Amino acid sequence: MTKKFLNMFKVYEDEIALLLWTVALLFIIRSAGTLLNNFAETAFLKRYGVEYLPVVNMINAVVTFFITGVLTAFTGRMAATRLLSRVFIICGVCITLMRLAIPLGFEIIYPVLFMMKSQFEMLQALMFWNLANDLYNTRQSKRLFPLVTAGGVVGMILGSFLTPWMASVFRMDNLLYVYLALTLSGAFLVNAMTSRFPTLIFSDHKTGGAKGRTPMIEEIKRVVPLIKESTLFKIVLVLTFMPNVVIPILNYQFNYAIDSQFASESGMIHFFGYFRGFLNIISLFILLFVGRIYGRWGISVALMFHPFNYAIALLGFLFRFDIFAAMYARMSINVIRTTINVPANAILMGLFPDSYRAMVRPFLRGTVVRAALFLGSGLILISTHYFDLHPRYLTLVALPFVIAWAAAPFVLKSAYTRILMDLMKTDMFEFKQFDGKQLAQIFKGGKIQEALINAFLKADGKNTVWYARLLKHFGIENFDSLILEKLPSQKESVQIALVNMLSKELEQEAMKQLLGQAHPDAHGVSIAAFSHLIQCENHCRIDALEKVPMEMFLNSANAGVRGHALACLWPKEPEKCAATLNAWLASPEDDDQRAGAVCAGFVGDDVVTPMLLNLLYASPSPGLIADLLVSLSKLGMEDINDVIFPYLIHGDKRIRKAAVTALDINDETAFGHALQRVGDSDESIRELAAQRIRDAKYQNNRIVVESLAVPDTRLRKGLFELLEHLDIKDGDIYHFARKGLENCYLYIAMGLNIDSLPTTPVRELVKTHLFQKKELILENVIRVLVIRDETGRMKTAWKGIFSLNQKHNANAIELLGDLLDRRLFDTMRPLLESPTPEVAVMEGRPFVTIPEFDSKGVEVFHRLVLSKDWVDVVMGLDLSLEDPELKEPVSFWETHDAFTSHHIIKEIEMIKHKKAADVKEKKGSSRQEISLAEKIMLLREIDIFSDLKVAELAAIAAVTEEVSYPPDEKVFKQNDVGDSVFMVISGLVEVVRELSLEDRVVLDTINRGGAFGEMALLDDSPRSATIQTVEFSRFLTLHKQAFNETVMEYPRIALQICSILSQRIRHLHGKIDQ
Repeated sequence: MTKKFLNMFKVYEDEIALLLWTVALLFIIRSAGTLLNNFAETAFLKRYGVEYLPVVNMINAVVTFFITGVLTAFTGRMAATRLLSRVFIICGVCITLMRLAIPLGFEIIYPVLFMMKSQFEMLQALMFWNLANDLYNTRQSKRLFPLVTAGGVVGMILGSFLTPWMASVFRMDNLLYVYLALTLSGAFLVNAMTSRFPTLIFSDHKTGGAKGRTPMIEEIKRVVPLIKESTLFKIVLVLTFMPNVVIPILNYQFNYAIDSQFASESGMIHFFGYFRGFLNIISLFILLFVGRIYGRWGISVALMFHPFNYAIALLGFLFRFDIFAAMYARMSINVIRTTINVPANAILMGLFPDSYRAMVRPFLRGTVVRAALFLGSGLILISTHYFDLHPRYLTLVALPFVIAWAAAPFVLKSAYTRILMDLMKTDMFEFKQFDGKQLAQIFKGGKIQEALINAFLKADGKNTVWYARLLKHFGIENFDSLILEKLPSQKESVQIALVNMLSKELEQEAMKQLLGQAHPDAHGVSIAAFSHLIQCENHCRIDALEKVPMEMFLNSANAGVRGHALACLWPKEPEKCAATLNAWLASPEDDDQRAGAVCAGFVGDDVVTPMLLNLLYASPSPGLIADLLVSLSKLGMEDINDVIFPYLIHGDKRIRKAAVTALDINDETAFGHALQRVGDSDESIRELAAQRIRDAKYQNNRIVVESLAVPDTRLRKGLFELLEHLDIKDGDIYHFARKGLENCYLYIAMGLNIDSLPTTPVRELVKTHLFQKKELILENVIRVLVIRDETGRMKTAWKGIFSLNQKHNANAIELLGDLLDRRLFDTMRPLLESPTPEVAVMEGRPFVTIPEFDSKGVEVFHRLVLSKDWVDVVMGLDLSLEDPELKEPVSFWETHDAFTSHHIIKEIEMIKHKKAADVKEKKGSSRQEISLAEKIMLLREIDIFSDLKVAELAAIAAVTEEVSYPPDEKVFKQNDVGDSVFMVISGLVEVVRELSLEDRVVLDTINRGGAFGEMALLDDSPRSATIQTVEFSRFLTLHKQAFNETVMEYPRIALQICSILSQRIRHLHGKIDQ
């Protein structure tokens, strides 16, 4: 039941907690605001007088200007959570003071309360949505904000219906104490949310002060050139200004009519409560079930509804000035605004480029709206006080503005085509911000579509594809005909893109036209054409294939063409095609099997799936494996990811690319595997993986951020590019930083536990790795914070933190304390300042939970072998070689299966062989394999690798190979071109300088632990000496190609080598000077 509910509202399980908290918070804001609104409006009308409403509205407009300015300043200086919490408290205290002053008889209280209710509602809502934007990314906001808004509407419904009851139970004036209780509850809820869902990474004073609001005169100066140049801006200006002049007039008429209808406060507050309650129920229904119904009209027509309804509402007041006219006006305006006007206006505003919107939106919402509201209130004041007009005749004052407002959509309709074409010609229309439905709405209308069709027919190359995609959004009746008309004149890549846009409802003649583009030698176009026809209606396809010589396609040299052709022909001759498919799948020829795999992906069933799986597991052909993976995915095979995962790390890029294509990104595991391919060695796979992640329905920003800790250059680069599209929020970064710091303490505690055990070389290596892992994680946390910081000060701190200069280090830590959130910095500080690991753990315990480990190291061993880091796992496995009591937990074999890291699989196999070799050694055999830890210790003996971290050495060791030579065998000769370095595992070799054919000098001997040939990794110079074995010798070799690939993942290796070479050069210079 829960899953059905979540699927219906598109909510993921890991979002439930945050969603409930934010819904509860908006519920409190809206219910408190509704309660205050009902009280303040009733009290003002009955205790002060509706005739003062225009003056109060004018003062309120001025007050709003100053309050928004102050709020802008504080928004830049203080976290959204802290600011909202304080706003709650200030609002509650101010309203309580007003309540305490009521018995004193000051009538000024009521207009102040009337202004307070609008100001407080604005402040709380603005702060809430700022907070919500910090908590949710763009994708989440599109899915979840309607639900959050619905929670707020429910709050308004309950607040409205409960107002009359509470006024009866607690007395009307005591409603203000209820408001205090609600605001304090809101403040408590915000503080609780802060600890559970942190959004603040940097301290409140991180920016050194916010930029204040631009003065009104400056705003006007900036937009004057735009007013002169842009027809669109003039229209939007009218659409913003005119309704905001009319709104105060209509509100005044509504309040006057209600005030006239109800003689008592009790009757009025009951009306406000029940009327607004029912009005909010309608809003909730619209929000959840009706949605935006403006899509059937164009933007211009949609924008006409609101002014015409305003005219009707105003005329209603003119001819029947009573409660029914007031109720119709308020209800109809609310419905049309929600369903049609607001979304249509949002799309119209979206037509402006980003650079213009940043200037236009503040001007319209600030200067224009304030000026219009001020004018509307002034017109009421003049009309009622100086001309003594009854409020019903204010309709005559408002109608000219409504007429001007209604004229704007007509002007927009006439100029719409020219506006859009001008935007596209100047490349100022930003398509990426609109979805397909919105684009269809924007370009609805005959003239604009006709202009786009002409542009499409004249376009060439990529422009053709661009216009075609645009036209496809509009659902033009003859779209397929236009595509087929354009196909013959385009190059193959464009033809393929156009074919993929055709509809699945092609008629017979259209299918024949499409088949006319297919040719056995034009593989790409033929495959695209057949693939598209396969998805069309069978009976039309059968008729279209009547006179097509399909045999030439079935005999094509390209397996893809053959497979697609057979699948296309299947409905016409199913029995014959089935026999051909079975023959291909049973054929020993690779091309036949590939053609069969392609065809089976379209026409296969549960019977074919096992055949494809058998071929997959038996085939050595990369091309066939790739085709099989894609076909199995098309067949919708159950648990397809279990089949695909091992192929995501396959050595052949065709197979990896097919695996990424076939991967079903439906959960955290699949998302994580796709994320790893963002760091693939092949650029096309990296791009495909990133695109698959962006398009996936399942999203997990936490995994994306956590993956930033991986020291893989390509992966990190891809992740940072991906972050721009996924819109990671501060909350995600905070959780990443917090989790990273917790892991730092965990690795220190694990290292100390290993240090307490009897010393062995492997344990010392593991301890070193654990302490280094802490440094690596800490550095990655700070790097991510540097990227997130817009001021650049974090970068300064980062440079000094890892400096060897103690003064620079201390200054950097002090700067970090000034920049970071206090809780985050207090957690980080022991890791930066503590002189020893023991002290760091002791000082860190108040801030994080650090586990206590058993005295035998079993728990540390279990944590290592169950880690997601393959180096941790291998280090743990190598510990078990020294201590037979360390046994892998059962979950280890469940965690590391067929698709785990090949480094881990290789080490597991080595341990098995080594244990078997131990038994043979007792029987006289001396040959043993060496573990990765032993390889690392050999690498550390080589000068150029001596200062590398254990993880970096592990990456190098993992690509080494073991070789052996008999006695008196030359490993390589003098003047050979070298491509490998050799490390001696066992045995003895001589370094021989050959002066002539018979004259040779032994320069040195190298035994276990030594190395030779390391310069071959750095240049292509010939070998300077011959290496010959004295006795049976075993070596660990590292090839240049494998080394180069490892350096790409661990760039610090290259820096270390440069450092060593620099030292050698300085040493040589020193000898020369001597």
